[in-house]
Amino acid sequence: MKVISITNNKGGTGKTTTTLNLSAALSRKGNKVLLIDLDAQCNLSVAAGASKTAKHIGELLVGETDFESALIKKQNFDIIPASRQLLSYEYRINAEPDSGYFLQEQLEGQNYDFVLIDCPPSLGSLTVNALVASDFFIVPMQGENFAYVGLDEILQLCAKIKKRMNPKIELGGILLNKFDVRTKFGQMVHSKLLSDPNVKLYKTQIRQDVSLMECTAFALSVFEYAPESRGAKDFESLCEEVLLQTQI
Repeated sequence: MKVISITNNKGGTGKTTTTLNLSAALSRKGNKVLLIDLDAQCNLSVAAGASKTAKHIGELLVGETDFESALIKKQNFDIIPASRQLLSYEYRINAEPDSGYFLQEQLEGQNYDFVLIDCPPSLGSLTVNALVASDFFIVPMQGENFAYVGLDEILQLCAKIKKRMNPKIELGGILLNKFDVRTKFGQMVHSKLLSDPNVKLYKTQIRQDVSLMECTAFALSVFEYAPESRGAKDFESLCEEVLLQTQI
């Protein structure tokens, strides 16, 4: 089982789109996939058609429900949804000893090929839980103002987690999403990323595609909504890179 966190402490970078469509691509390859929504905005839960449920990830982490009760089984993947109340659960998690290991403990012994975690746009205890449980993390990044801001914070946090809590975690890569290298700013950020020895980029870039915006409104992956679109082709390519990384 490989656990992958999709994280960026800036909102609107494409974390949910990446989580949903990468999971769909992995499922299409015959993998058993679990999604976990750790964001109180519940965007992944809504996009996956699993927002109106009684149990959620916050209850699982604090021991108010068990794994099977929180699990929603969909056609192509399973999902543990989030809740608008998740922030109040995060405060409770913070008060517990060894709270960074709660998600890792819940995933132990589960029978999946891949677990993909949609992280909140912060570096709080929920993100720490995701990273402690993960083998890899992916950072979606858009080519706009402040796109590079916060990346150092993510890398520093992960370095601390690797040293103190989870020695196996590695950066899967920076995923350029709707990134225009034709602009001066895009060229500057791209050049800086390429020259940074602590950073690796996926070869695949997720291009601007209206299908990626529309498919979530219908609770569909881009492969179901527009299988011949640029978005579907890009996520198929990303899936191949991830499979090569994880050797599954």
